[in-house]
Amino acid sequence: MPTIFISGASGRTSGFVIHALLQDSSISPSDLRLFVRSQEAIKKLRGQYPQLPDSSFAIGDYLEASTLPPALEGVDVVFHNGPSFHALETAMGIALIDAAKSAGVKHFVYCSVLFPVLTKLLNHKAKFFVEEHLIESGLNYTILEPTSLMQNVNLQNTVSTGTLRANYTPTTLQGYLDLEDLAAVARLVILNPAPHNRARYELAGANRTYEEVAREISAQARKQITVELIPRGNIIGKSDIHMKLADDYSREGLDRMLYYYDKRYALP
Repeated sequence: MPTIFISGASGRTSGFVIHALLQDSSISPSDLRLFVRSQEAIKKLRGQYPQLPDSSFAIGDYLEASTLPPALEGVDVVFHNGPSFHALETAMGIALIDAAKSAGVKHFVYCSVLFPVLTKLLNHKAKFFVEEHLIESGLNYTILEPTSLMQNVNLQNTVSTGTLRANYTPTTLQGYLDLEDLAAVARLVILNPAPHNRARYELAGANRTYEEVAREISAQARKQITVELIPRGNIIGKSDIHMKLADDYSREGLDRMLYYYDKRYALP
């Protein structure tokens, strides 16, 4: 089996991909190379997957050039999911692509975003340039472009409180893709990349508004769910979302995204 490098291995999306791969009987834990930034991340992953050997882990930093070659040594396939709303996301992706090429990686799978051409959005713009660099790199590649994720809705909190907290206009039409489905697609590409070489796949789930999501949860939970629109300033100021906002760049990126969803995606 190929040796598979997974970046951001302790993060949410990569975690689903790791789980999907380890559920495949053809994959041994020793086939994985999980790229993390700290011993704390390794401890977290060992708690989830105690079967992982020491060789499954590589500590490094995308922007510390000396850490990438040893992490990529002997790697056949890379799965890369960059950190959203990070000022250096493009530089990180480019550094990993260049290191993968130097290491002789056979295939590079990049988890991007649906419609990276929407460059008014900082998180899309960053991935746009990573896609461009990958396409021009000479590496064999596959680009996955997922829409918004079902896991962005805190289902447990919504059912317990009876309130679905909307981060933008409740009539905005948005895609909802289950991370398990994204991980299943990634696994198919990683384990058999040749048919998917130089492909870009738009991965979209059901298109729904917050209002429609609330009605569906109401039906399944047999409980009335109402939608509460959270002011954008509250979301930016209090990080009332599933991700951490580390600096001004990340806050600006999220603010732009929510404004865009309000003004460009909302149904009349």
